[in-house]
Amino acid sequence: MRRAFRFYFMNILLGIVIVAIIAVVGIYMFCSIHKVKVVGSTIYTDEEIKQQVLDGKYPNNTVYEVIHNKVKPKKNIPFVESVQVKLTSYDKLQIKVQEKQCVGYIPMEKGGYAYFDENGKVVETSERLLENSIGVTGITLKKAKVGEKVDLKKEQLELMVQLLKALNKYEMKISALSFDSMGNATVSYENMQISVGTSKYLEDKMMRLPHILPQLEGQAGTLHLENWSKDNTDIVFEKAK
Repeated sequence: MRRAFRFYFMNILLGIVIVAIIAVVGIYMFCSIHKVKVVGSTIYTDEEIKQQVLDGKYPNNTVYEVIHNKVKPKKNIPFVESVQVKLTSYDKLQIKVQEKQCVGYIPMEKGGYAYFDENGKVVETSERLLENSIGVTGITLKKAKVGEKVDLKKEQLELMVQLLKALNKYEMKISALSFDSMGNATVSYENMQISVGTSKYLEDKMMRLPHILPQLEGQAGTLHLENWSKDNTDIVFEKAK
């Protein structure tokens, strides 16, 4: 009985080893990478993503790359939250990139930029200047730590966050945001400057923009909202000279 068990056990074990060897040889011979599709990357080119991600010991094998990136997922790629490598065919891979949500950036005193999300939290610090990201001028940061709030005065931080959220709510794509020495905010929109002022009545000011801006399309100048209040509802547009 014991001999029969040992005989069957050894045969099963041998069969498993043979199948494993055949599988490994098959993967090695037939799973070479012939095509890689990169999706979700707007900051890096496809080739840059491939160089960052497909750097394993056997970089020309699809199965190895999938397993390698599951066991040791790529981290610390600037501006990238996560990367997923998926097998779409025995010889094809898909690299799905999830980028960090960088709403804007503030210059650092010692050079470089601190990028922040919609809640004012620093998500990246870099020497690289990203296109289509809102630059904040009139202020600089002495320090910035990823994962923490932008190091600004409380009132200034709240104004910046509330303003950017309101602009996003009304689908207004601005190119820049600036603060003066008194903490008043001005945004650059197309050919004009919109003087917002402080956070007082901010939502009321933003609600009026979708109705006003179409009437000023193509014009250059400054739209004054800084003095708007429930008692003073006048909004003045000062044309550029």
